[in-house]
Amino acid sequence: MSHEKLIQTFKKTFLSVESDIEGFMDLIAPNCEWTIMATGEKFSGIEKVRELAKRSVAARNHTEEIKMQATTLFANDDYFLIEYIHKAIVTADWPASKGRPKPGTLVSIPICIVAHIKDEKFDWLHEYFDLATASGAQGQKLYS
Repeated sequence: MSHEKLIQTFKKTFLSVESDIEGFMDLIAPNCEWTIMATGEKFSGIEKVRELAKRSVAARNHTEEIKMQATTLFANDDYFLIEYIHKAIVTADWPASKGRPKPGTLVSIPICIVAHIKDEKFDWLHEYFDLATASGAQGQKLYS
């Protein structure tokens, strides 16, 4: 897969209103590790990354107007980077155990993901965002 195709597949699966989890998982290496830098949580291996993706998708709803909007997106031989504004409507399945927004709340969270590319798959991802912007609380785990 060329890097342009990697970017297009990412946009189609990750940034779509419907979120194609299994299509996105085709971009993930079996031994991938996804780290949520705001909380230090790590999800190692394809099944844990899939679980993270499912929980993330369940935590929010999108519409044609309220959705993720990429501001920067590129890849080179080794790295992939996306900066985006994640606009969403919180559901009752928001993963944080405390400090979470009420279901129905509109959130707008600036996020940056940096990923390493190996054999045309992501073998690690680091996700950066301000936890207080996401949940309204500091010092808590968001996904575990």
